[in-house]
Amino acid sequence: MRGPHTPAPDAHARRPMSSNELAATIAEAVAAAGADTVFGMPGGGNNLDFIGAAEAAGLRFVLAHAETPAAMMASVYGDLTDSPGVCVVTRGPGAASAVNGVANAMLDRQPLVLVTDTVSAADAERIAHQRLDQRALYAPVTKRSATAGSGGDAGVTVRHTVGAAMSLPRGPVHLDFDPSATSSPTPSEIAAEPSPDTVDDALRLISQAKRPLVLLGVGARGLAGPVRTLLAESAAPTLMTYRAKGLVPDSWSNAAGLVTGATTEAPLLHAADLIVMIGVDTVEFIPNAWPYQAPVVSFSSWPETSPYLRPDVEVVGNLEKLVTELSQIWPATTWPPDAGNRHRDDELARLCAATPGTPEGVTPQEVVLRTRAAVPTGTIATVDAGAHMLPATSLWTTEDVDELIISSGLATMGFAVPAAVAAALARPSRRIVCFTGDGGLGMCLGELETISRLGLNVTIVVFNDSRLSLIAIKAKPDGNGGENAIGYGETDFAQIGRGYGLAGFSADSADELDTALARALGQHGPSIVDVRVDSRAYGEVLAAIRGKR
Repeated sequence: MRGPHTPAPDAHARRPMSSNELAATIAEAVAAAGADTVFGMPGGGNNLDFIGAAEAAGLRFVLAHAETPAAMMASVYGDLTDSPGVCVVTRGPGAASAVNGVANAMLDRQPLVLVTDTVSAADAERIAHQRLDQRALYAPVTKRSATAGSGGDAGVTVRHTVGAAMSLPRGPVHLDFDPSATSSPTPSEIAAEPSPDTVDDALRLISQAKRPLVLLGVGARGLAGPVRTLLAESAAPTLMTYRAKGLVPDSWSNAAGLVTGATTEAPLLHAADLIVMIGVDTVEFIPNAWPYQAPVVSFSSWPETSPYLRPDVEVVGNLEKLVTELSQIWPATTWPPDAGNRHRDDELARLCAATPGTPEGVTPQEVVLRTRAAVPTGTIATVDAGAHMLPATSLWTTEDVDELIISSGLATMGFAVPAAVAAALARPSRRIVCFTGDGGLGMCLGELETISRLGLNVTIVVFNDSRLSLIAIKAKPDGNGGENAIGYGETDFAQIGRGYGLAGFSADSADELDTALARALGQHGPSIVDVRVDSRAYGEVLAAIRGKR
């Protein structure tokens, strides 16, 4: 017993945690934040302690074949479940391999907690094998990189780090798991409050507008209810970024299609007398100039940091509250009631007409249209980067948010298959269609086994033309490497899929595609449809959407 003058024990002089205790601290923190699944590719050591602790805390573990797909699975799953996605990888090569998946979460504003083991602080002086400064490695592609150690207050470090992943803008965080180290001090984050004067300026401009045009972006994804209340009775055309597609249903008369920074949306933007951005982050725009003269009012939960576009008035704060305020003063407009749909219909007609004449195989537009027609409303499409994404993102109709999932900010290949795994786990009652090119699928073939092992309701549609078609369009005729830089040998992805346990089908014509889709979709469980597409159409498709080169 302490005597009356015995000093109290120092609260920070805690008994060092064991690896299992520290693993439990991390697992319990992510579970408390809403996580229910961990994805990963573990090494030995405390990686396995963490997986065991996560399962003890009620989280399931999903084994992937590589670290980048695991990180993509986790971040998409977190995005769809409104919780931190969790991924565990080993030190050194595992940490290095996961960087692309983490960078994707950073630029797509997706919540991710990456847990890595590391060469311990106690051993760092004598061990060079697999030793990297992992916190320095992850500093540019995370919101926060910290050490979870047995010294200091590990609970506070972990809770604040997980909280940073979920604060706006959402994004990835990194935890180096090292029981021999002291935990990093980590501040909590404070939400921004808008200036009343700025709000008044924005509302005044909107109330005076006659032809306001609405742009919806990634920051509005969680606000389908308030956004639809605002726009349900408005004729103002509404354009959506890839990450916001579905916030306004395509069936609404004001749904005008996509905004990406391309030329296809230019007629509407030039015709507007005010551009109202809700949750727009210019990380989603391709790097074209912003040529429009109408003033821009931006409402967002976080400030725009890129010089790509400087709004005339920027209001940063609680976006749900701001959108609700807009509903009180939203003006009547002079737009025709169907201005949005007419623009979208014209855009899609140009896109569908962008063909090379007599196709050799199936046009990419037909692949998307026939797949869309074969599946019910509410089917989720994941889309890989590449030339096929241009028709896929435009022609895939959506009635709700998250019915199209794509790497928008980073625009990385190898994304659609891991995203399909995440979508199937997060939305088990939905059919998932995965649109990927042969190049992107080649980057993550091992995850076909993951889909098969888990018995996921995923149909992979491969745009197979044995080349990097988008790069081929951009290549100069001379001095850019020629066919050696863009061409692959022919690959039978249906046969590869069957080898992994998927039902595999091939199609060389539109009629064969209909038959293959009917067989693939007529069963529950994973399947792959390998479609020989005519890559000659892509040049015309790119010109229709982004203008002539």
